Amino acid sequence: MLKNYLSIMLSLMAYFPLSATDSSAIGRTVEPFRAPLAQGGQFSFDKFPDAKAIAIVFTCNHCPFAELYIKRMNDFYREYAPMGIPLIAINPMDSIIYEDETLEEMKKKVIQDSIVYPYLQDHSQSIARIFKAAYTPQVFVIHRKTNEWKIVYQGIIDDNGRYPEKAIPFLKNTAKAILSNQKIPEDIIDSFGCKITYRSP
Repeated sequence: MLKNYLSIMLSLMAYFPLSATDSSAIGRTVEPFRAPLAQGGQFSFDKFPDAKAIAIVFTCNHCPFAELYIKRMNDFYREYAPMGIPLIAINPMDSIIYEDETLEEMKKKVIQDSIVYPYLQDHSQSIARIFKAAYTPQVFVIHRKTNEWKIVYQGIIDDNGRYPEKAIPFLKNTAKAILSNQKIPEDIIDSFGCKITYRSP
């Protein structure tokens, strides 16, 4: 009962935007990481040896904002992974507070929502800390440059969760710019959604 109450209260506190300019990750180098996959086994960057860039979405099972984007994330993966920009999703939520964020529940979510992109569990929250992720869903795009992965976009998938046809597709615009070797139109967009609760290190 107490856990459920805490989960509800934390979610209700979450819907406030993060000023991205106050915590910019743009330009930061990211070392390849490994993490358990909801689809089974371990994720590593070896899965995408020819990737030009990777879209990394911090998300979770319980957030209603994140729920709105599952289809769009599937569509992005299907369209852009063959062109060298796959999408992966990472769940950094504390599964001690949120019982529906365990790896077992993530496995159920993959089946329930026919998720096609890799869905990783960041149980230690170490990956989220690298990116300083604050909300779900929040997107970072890392671009391979001279054998290093650099963060080149930080923000949102688009700006209209409920009506995708009315949205500005920031993530797709970023992917198109990378594929055409053009400057990314907007590399940092304020994020909002369900707040990621970090455990004390």
